[in-house]
Amino acid sequence: MDTDSRKKGIACAGNWIVDLIKVVDVYPPESCLANILSESTGGGGCAHNVTLNLAKFDPELEVHALGVVGNDANADFLLAQCRKFPNIHCRQLHRTNLAPTSYTDVFNCQVTGRRTFFHCRGANRLFDPSYVNLDDLPVSLLHLGYLLLLDAMDQSNSEHGTVAAAFLHDVQERGIQTSLDLVSENSSRFNSIIPAALKYTNFCIINDFEAARLSGLSIRCGNNILTENLSKIGRRLLAHGVQNLVVIHFPEGAYLLRSDGTEILQPSLQVPESFIVGSTGAGDSFCAGMLYGLYRDWALEKALRFATCAGALSLRDLTAVGAIRSWREVVEMETRFPFRKEIAL
Repeated sequence: MDTDSRKKGIACAGNWIVDLIKVVDVYPPESCLANILSESTGGGGCAHNVTLNLAKFDPELEVHALGVVGNDANADFLLAQCRKFPNIHCRQLHRTNLAPTSYTDVFNCQVTGRRTFFHCRGANRLFDPSYVNLDDLPVSLLHLGYLLLLDAMDQSNSEHGTVAAAFLHDVQERGIQTSLDLVSENSSRFNSIIPAALKYTNFCIINDFEAARLSGLSIRCGNNILTENLSKIGRRLLAHGVQNLVVIHFPEGAYLLRSDGTEILQPSLQVPESFIVGSTGAGDSFCAGMLYGLYRDWALEKALRFATCAGALSLRDLTAVGAIRSWREVVEMETRFPFRKEIAL
């Protein structure tokens, strides 16, 4: 398949999850009570969120959904969401009787704005390269996530280190660029699992927690970003093998480091508290925005601004993708709200 035919779209592989989202007044200590103020159900997980974001950005963009769901009502819900968009292709989103569709109880604390997750790994733990037909994937870019939450992909591989690394190697062998995202797991597994996959990653797009865990360097001191560490973290990730660029996003903004040494620090939009409904999926909306800009060959500054706007817009809804609109409406966020004060490198 030639480069022009591959340019038809983007593939999103990995986690497909149903999010059962609840807003609580406080997050209680163990054995204590909190009040549920509102609740909703939405799709979640990296592959789902990025797929739906991209489809909403651009109805002309062909998006291919890759993953495994159960044979249950939650799977029906996820597939029904995808079928609302003619540009989403689900022939490689497989159903199985071996496990239920993965789901997460998400608790958004009204006081702090922070989220806590209780997760059932379900069918996502089965997803591995056997579920993907790379020869029937007319795309130029494939995004995989979340590593550390894809049990079969996180297993060891004698040739490439992990199954995910072997998969990304095979994707690149077909002339498809790769992008990678992680889950914010509070464990020591980062450096035993992730570096193998980074060797076959063109674009590494992760949050501040994941960047700190993966690099071993602090990214915060209290409430402040340690901007002097951003370059060090980016360079460590490039040294692991990331080929094109590293992007780290955080509430205050985002940092980009390209393999040629180009650095960009982009402040986030300053949206009022009244604008914010929930933060579930904001990171995936940012990621989808970055991927869309890269796919369209935008200048890196424009792509990073667009990703920042997409992340901000997603805050408008309790679900992961409910607030996202067309790429033009995402761009309009720049005219509605100012960017935060410049963050110095």
